[in-house]
Amino acid sequence: MNDSNLKNARILIVDDEQANVDVLSGLLEFKDYTNVYTTTDSRLVAGLFQEINPDIILLDLMMPHLTGFQVMEQLAELVPDSVYLPILVLTADVSAESKLRALAGGAKDFLTKPFDLTEVDLRIRNLLQTRYLHTQLQNQNLILEEKVQERTLELQNTIIELEVAKTKAEGSDRLKTAFLNNISHEVRTPINGILGFSRIIAEDDLELEEKERFIEMLEESCDRLINTITNYMDISLIVSGNQKVKLSDVNVHSFMKEQFESFEDKCSAKNLDLILQVPDNNFILKTDKELLRKMVTHLTDNAIKFTSRGRVTLGCDFKEEEIELFVKDTGKGISEEAQELIFEGFMQENVTATRNYEGSGLGLSITKGLVKLLGGRIRLESEKDQGTVLFITLPVH
Repeated sequence: MNDSNLKNARILIVDDEQANVDVLSGLLEFKDYTNVYTTTDSRLVAGLFQEINPDIILLDLMMPHLTGFQVMEQLAELVPDSVYLPILVLTADVSAESKLRALAGGAKDFLTKPFDLTEVDLRIRNLLQTRYLHTQLQNQNLILEEKVQERTLELQNTIIELEVAKTKAEGSDRLKTAFLNNISHEVRTPINGILGFSRIIAEDDLELEEKERFIEMLEESCDRLINTITNYMDISLIVSGNQKVKLSDVNVHSFMKEQFESFEDKCSAKNLDLILQVPDNNFILKTDKELLRKMVTHLTDNAIKFTSRGRVTLGCDFKEEEIELFVKDTGKGISEEAQELIFEGFMQENVTATRNYEGSGLGLSITKGLVKLLGGRIRLESEKDQGTVLFITLPVH
């Protein structure tokens, strides 16, 4: 809480002795507080509270008409449970019973008269800072609730799009069966994360650091869900023959450099070296840049996912009237038996061995379908526990 916000806080002093009110008012004026309100009649506190909405109340206990305990009972009816209202009790009653009763009745701090003005100033400052943090958390909760509602609407729209994709996929029994088996995990898992973390984030007593960490996890779940559904849409378009190709001039060197830069952070997070091997020229390839990006992205994602140490290499070679892009890794490799099935939809080499790896298993089948649309071919070279190289060969138009 910055100092200007602190000094603008609304402070209400309640004490039947005008001398005490004057001392406290003088202290606050000396400390540059600008919004100080006072009353010597405890019957007026409820009305003043509704009128000025104080940020802190300095309250005496032993007063005529209404005691401080009765005032706190009135305030308990007016203050919502979600609002943190600091009440600092300043009283001549030094009994432990009164102190415990005050703290149980809503007081956040307790000082006995005669009090040290320096200590009073520090207690007020600490309580105001705590109220500010609570207010900030409440505001963040409101923002998060709006974001959750926006995400929920996005998810509802995505589910509608998913139903359209599912309908198109029903022409293929194999795709339909695999889709239904796969979606139970790859869609429900991130949705569970989204719902779970959104509930946790809404808790009032959650620390700011924890809240930021949970927001990051919620966003990761949202990104995973969006990526998964994008893959379902892509495979549906390919299988149904509705995927469009938009040819344009692509600078291969610049394109591969962009891909390299987009995966640097991901490799760094796994302590993998990322290497770029491309000829230093401005060769122009006539192709669909977006589909080319999808293919290289799927291959690179897979390489990073299944490589625990070593390096991943992105590169390309020019061969007469063809260009060959490749992604090489030092990962777990693929057995000869699995190499024949690896391009099938929803396939990873071994379900048991890859259970710890998230993903729909559509990356290679999507890549194969897109390569075919662009008039090219895809192949792999791999040895178990030695790594894998995937090649995309495209004609030079």
